[in-house]
Amino acid sequence: MKNISFFLTIFLALSALSCKNGYLDEVPLDRFSPENLLVNESGFDAVLTALYESVRSEHHLSGNFDYMNLGTDVVRWGRADSRGFADYTLINSYAEPSRLYWNWAYEKVLPRANLILDNIDNMDIDISEESRNNIKGQALFFRGYVYNILANLFGGVPIVETLYSEPRFDFERESRENVLLFAMSDLEAASRLLAIDIAEDGRVPRAAAFHLLSEVYITLAMLSGDDSYYDKSIGAADKVIGKEAGDYEIATQRFGPASSSPGDVFSDVFAYGQINRSEGNKEVIWAYQIELYILGNSGSQLPRLWAPQYDVIRTPNGIKNNSVDSLPRGIGVNSPTNYAKYYIWDDPNDIRNSKHNIRRTFYYNNPADPEYFQKPIRTAYGSDGNLYVTREDGTLTTQRLDTLFGYYPWFRKIDGHPSADQPSSGNTAKDMSRMRVSETYLLRAEAYFRKGDLDKAAADINVVRGRAKASLIGASDVTEDYILDERARELLVEEPRMRTLIRMGRLVDRVRKYNSEPAGTGGRSAGSTIQEHNALWPIPQAVIDANSGAVLEQNPGYN
Repeated sequence: MKNISFFLTIFLALSALSCKNGYLDEVPLDRFSPENLLVNESGFDAVLTALYESVRSEHHLSGNFDYMNLGTDVVRWGRADSRGFADYTLINSYAEPSRLYWNWAYEKVLPRANLILDNIDNMDIDISEESRNNIKGQALFFRGYVYNILANLFGGVPIVETLYSEPRFDFERESRENVLLFAMSDLEAASRLLAIDIAEDGRVPRAAAFHLLSEVYITLAMLSGDDSYYDKSIGAADKVIGKEAGDYEIATQRFGPASSSPGDVFSDVFAYGQINRSEGNKEVIWAYQIELYILGNSGSQLPRLWAPQYDVIRTPNGIKNNSVDSLPRGIGVNSPTNYAKYYIWDDPNDIRNSKHNIRRTFYYNNPADPEYFQKPIRTAYGSDGNLYVTREDGTLTTQRLDTLFGYYPWFRKIDGHPSADQPSSGNTAKDMSRMRVSETYLLRAEAYFRKGDLDKAAADINVVRGRAKASLIGASDVTEDYILDERARELLVEEPRMRTLIRMGRLVDRVRKYNSEPAGTGGRSAGSTIQEHNALWPIPQAVIDANSGAVLEQNPGYN
């Protein structure tokens, strides 16, 4: 998968607009098309590569915006303006987040998945049954994956399960429950077809389908009131945790090359060069593959988005910091809330808050100032309430630290070698974890909690906390808020927090409680501007206007 040409991916993206040939349709033999490409395993694998590329492109959808974390309880917009969900009154049917995610799903991922699914069952194709099943399973997984995302962002959406030979203008929204039932059906089929042992890093194994099913079943139970879905959720998680779907497990001992350096088992899970199964990591079920020198692969933006823009910090002598290999340049747009920086870290023994996992001490790194080079940055509050750099003797300088975007804790999951050896780009070549077994435990804990079995919920949470050396909890400690807190401690940076909060119906109240710090927008903030209708995103107005053959209903509050 890693060596397929980027240009082939572009061809395949265009080919996704094609349709099945009829009796009189011409078959173009001088270019890529479904008729002459999808005839053997290599052709389908090429389309799969394009499908994976389209899924991975979610990470680069919005440039300097991480719409799956901004404006939630864990992240606020790191600039003194109203972008990035800093002001929810600006979220309307023309808002960029809705348009980007809708187009990503319906123009990129779903056409490629449907292209495979429309053709893979052709018995004339020269392909083994095992390969046919695994290819079909991957396409079904990603179609279910995307419809789960759409249901958790927009609610009900149109279900498109095939490619069309002519434009359609009469789509109608299915209910959110029906969309999730469709996703469930795809994922259940994928769980029967996907391979358990994957040959290539980055491909989804059977465990990924069961992991995601565990989440989808919880949402269906909450929507339908049918508690039997909680048992299905638990059963799906059991397949992963019990290793019926593959040899995956939560790491409890240090491993890999990183284990010879200072750190702990949690930092090892995210160490550069050991994210994948082939690298000894049995906790990560699925990871985006990010390459160092591959044309068209722009790297992971995690450092750029999540790291503070520490190169604006100056020494007491006025010399700016540098971007260096070990610290790819951040631009401070995913500014953690006080909840994420401080409130959730109430256990001093929790290794997820150790210096190996959260960088809270920074150093001057510019040799142009030999007086302070390699010395820690010392700070103190001034009488105006702002944070300032201090001299070695503790006296304040005039160097004020902007804690919104330039100076705040650095979550070290984002550490990694810079793409193309360019630290100033803010991108890293480290692969990105998308699903881990520790989250499978937290999903099963949530299902147990909602079912009313608090003892088993606490036991699953304690597996995660025990690995983190944190104090264990009792059954009476388990609440929905506690589960959200534990997910933040365990999954911050990795988790698309926006989708989790919408899925649980907790976006509005959690944002009001934890994201009320003004960001220089006239006292306005996500917490002070979010309204009840923001519990779902608006349907893009361009989509509603183009659907002239039927009424595509807008979500309440956005008319």
